[in-house]
Amino acid sequence: MSLYDWMRRRETPLQQAAYTGAKRLLRSEFPIIPIVHPLLAAERRFRKGALRHLISKIYYTPLLRRRARAVGRHLVLYEDIPKVLGNLDIELGDRVTLSGGQVWCACGDATPKQLRVGDDTYIGFAVEVFVGTEIVIGKHVLIANHVLINGYDGHPLDPLARAAGQGPGEDGYGAVRIGDYAWIGSKAIILKRVSIGRGAIVASGAVVTTDVPDLTVVAGNPARPVRTLERPAGW
Repeated sequence: MSLYDWMRRRETPLQQAAYTGAKRLLRSEFPIIPIVHPLLAAERRFRKGALRHLISKIYYTPLLRRRARAVGRHLVLYEDIPKVLGNLDIELGDRVTLSGGQVWCACGDATPKQLRVGDDTYIGFAVEVFVGTEIVIGKHVLIANHVLINGYDGHPLDPLARAAGQGPGEDGYGAVRIGDYAWIGSKAIILKRVSIGRGAIVASGAVVTTDVPDLTVVAGNPARPVRTLERPAGW
């Protein structure tokens, strides 16, 4: 029995006293100590800011450069390198931002697969990228948190084949392409054999199963066009 469970029973005066004392302690407020807490706040800012960026530059970034085929200039990594599983050929452009160890990149089998990310693209926290044949992400793309880009089904439709541990077959693989300046909202899902057009927007939570034209906003499950954006000057 844990100490917590023992106190919660309150079967004896000692247990009751311990339970009451613990509740008072949890409800109490610790005073701010003039010298100690400002120093602790400064230490935390340094540890979460400058020190984190320093560790990223001298530790995480070289590790990712060693793993990838090509990495451009001024890569930004938050805290850790992405989790890379499988035989992925990774190429990152200049000024790419990756939200560190929260990002998953994987492929379905041992054959080489390609993952390309263009210049000035941002990939948010907990983004999962499963490469079927190839995934190409353009320049100036914004991918929000918890997005799934899935070019690989993982399992076949046949239940007996699934039970036998077989792969999805040729129909279970496909390329995914995301055009320049696209914006993918949080928790969106993009499935295989889909192209997202240049400057298109995928709304949060949308499930994209078909191609999205340029400068088009899609939403829903399955995703459908809800708006066409005006063409910017100089587009």
